[in-house]
Amino acid sequence: MPQQQAKRRDVMRRPISIAMAISVVIHLALLMAVEWMLSDKADASISNSVLLVIIQPPEAQDGFSANEKHVAAVATSEVAIPAKIREAARALDQQAKFVAATETIVAAETSPNNLNTATVAASSEKQAAVDREQVADEIDVASVREDTVVAPSDVVTTFTVAEPVVTGRASKTARPASVQAPLSPKQEKMLQRKITAWTENLDKVPEAAAGLTWRYKGQEYLAKFTQLPAEDGMSMQRVIVEVSTEEDGKRLSTQLRMKRLAFSNYAQFVNRWDPHVQIHNDEVDGRFHSNSEINLTYSRKVKPLFHGKVTTTARRINITNSRGYVRRDQIFSGGLQTGVRVIRLPKHFLPFPGGAEVAEDQIHRFDQDAQITFYADGSYDWQVIGSESPQQRAVLSKDVSYLIAARKVKLHVKGTVNGKVLVYSPERIVIDGDLVYAQNPEEVPDADDYLGLVSDKYVDIAPPDVTGPGDLVINAAIYAKRRFVVRGYRSRNEALLYIYGSLSVGSLSATEPRYYTRIRFDQRLEELRPPGFPMTDRFEVESWDTTWKVEPIGILH
Repeated sequence: MPQQQAKRRDVMRRPISIAMAISVVIHLALLMAVEWMLSDKADASISNSVLLVIIQPPEAQDGFSANEKHVAAVATSEVAIPAKIREAARALDQQAKFVAATETIVAAETSPNNLNTATVAASSEKQAAVDREQVADEIDVASVREDTVVAPSDVVTTFTVAEPVVTGRASKTARPASVQAPLSPKQEKMLQRKITAWTENLDKVPEAAAGLTWRYKGQEYLAKFTQLPAEDGMSMQRVIVEVSTEEDGKRLSTQLRMKRLAFSNYAQFVNRWDPHVQIHNDEVDGRFHSNSEINLTYSRKVKPLFHGKVTTTARRINITNSRGYVRRDQIFSGGLQTGVRVIRLPKHFLPFPGGAEVAEDQIHRFDQDAQITFYADGSYDWQVIGSESPQQRAVLSKDVSYLIAARKVKLHVKGTVNGKVLVYSPERIVIDGDLVYAQNPEEVPDADDYLGLVSDKYVDIAPPDVTGPGDLVINAAIYAKRRFVVRGYRSRNEALLYIYGSLSVGSLSATEPRYYTRIRFDQRLEELRPPGFPMTDRFEVESWDTTWKVEPIGILH
């Protein structure tokens, strides 16, 4: 009986000895790999790389199948090893645990009561090792370089070097991974109210730079604002808002991006609606805002149509005359919101905002009333009105061009614009004929021609004897602080006034029966504005995922 037990122990110990030998070879191979990486012979590019060591036994032997792989991950102190590789690296530890568990079985032979427990433990350890090895097998190495060397013994060791990883300075403390969590309905509703207030008053909040704090249901919240100034005279100002709070030992934060609106973001903006003017056979494609009550009239055959959202500070829409029944959504297909806050016109317009760098060769100043005609080749000519002097010609800047009139000087414009141009007059701008882009943005989405017509007082459509009969097409963003006027609007031309861009006015005259009006918003104006075009005091949310980023309090950032 003792001889049989000894023989059984020898049989059980034999695979243990082989497994331990393989383990020793594996660890020696790893040590050699690390020593090689740290030596002068190692390639310098490997110092910023992740090294995967894939070890394949040459053949099946003593409890190890021939297709099993053991994967370890070795990295320099500057590199963070991906989670999957770390997981695979634990396979070596699992092998060691398997060996230890097998020894436990041998030791437990003399204690039958412990044999079943030890066997179950060893089986679990072995299954865990197999599971981890399967993870290692799934690692994708198709996109990395491979250099194969033959290590001592008959074990083939493959060194797989990943592409260099760009990292910052290593943190002294490992940073736990953050998770995402949805805002509660009450939190989201509360923040929506706050955000609405910020969009309307952000430039008037003195604490915005340091942050705003408030309490909601006994919990303190903090909002910090980071200003992103406009990069140039055509881009938009933006603000990053981070809202944070603490809850159950964790820091919750959410971030949103807000954009300051230019007046060119509105297809049509009206400060004060003329009570003698009615919207009848008009169509507006884009957002519309009025700081006062607007007047509508419609019949069964003719009605106004607003494709974009309509907002007004008034509490209602005034229907001055109607024939038949028309549903509200047949007129306001983009939605209607009444009772919103006033969007005020700026007191002063500055063609060159503070800090803007504009070269003198980008500016053309006019001291007398002038007629300006643009051409598709990027040039323009001008002539002083009432003067016998010949026309003069110039070329628009490759960047942006500013055509600026002196006080009480009127500028008349028409033609084909090839460039980025602002035409400004403190007094009046008169449109004498079609104003179109050399590249039609309705057909070429990435067209880069922009025209802004800005006046502190008036922008007029010239009389019919100047513009001629028929339709009039204007590609531009228009800003007339006092009034937009269609001269001779009572003449029965019954043509189309088509504005592709935007129209922002203090007030406006009637257009019918000379013109029925269609305004179509230029979608490019969502991201860019004509050079120096006036900005509103209103912000809007550009992006927000409405989720909390959850992090343990005290982690390093």
